[in-house]
Amino acid sequence: AGNAIVTVKAPADSIVVATIRGASFSATAEGNDSAEVESRSAQAADPGHTRYIGLQSGGGEGPDLQTADRVVSGGRALGSAEKFELIFNFAKKLGAAVGASRAAVDAGYVPNELQVGQTGKIIAPELYFAIGISGAIQHLTGIKDAGTIVAINKDAEAPIFEIADYGLVGDLFQLIPELEQLL
Repeated sequence: AGNAIVTVKAPADSIVVATIRGASFSATAEGNDSAEVESRSAQAADPGHTRYIGLQSGGGEGPDLQTADRVVSGGRALGSAEKFELIFNFAKKLGAAVGASRAAVDAGYVPNELQVGQTGKIIAPELYFAIGISGAIQHLTGIKDAGTIVAINKDAEAPIFEIADYGLVGDLFQLIPELEQLL
């Protein structure tokens, strides 16, 4: 998960391929696509040792984590998989996808596919809730393109508050039900 910034000079007749993460740029508005698109067909023989079976969705409830406009993520502070249900319920009320810190995934609260961060998914929602997440640099890398960040943590010195647009210091088990009542 590198952060290379380099200047590359390639001969004019060379083919150059570059890849970027999906959340790195905002989508252009309809009709603002000025790039020329050239369609080509691939002339490749079937190698015989592989076959396409199908494409299947992850199948979870709620919006897709990588494309959701709203994401609610929980961290190690939740304490257990059972208590992580608080995050799922809050996200459902907001119509949001669910994410998690690496600490929550490593503790077994949620499956790996919900991990947000450098070694998880890089996301760019309009609204991101970080609940019980301290804000390790690896997690912050995964949300650097988020619009509005709301942090809830009992530690007022947690690094997540340095990048949060809004912060609530307190017990998440008390604050989340209070927020739900306001919805």
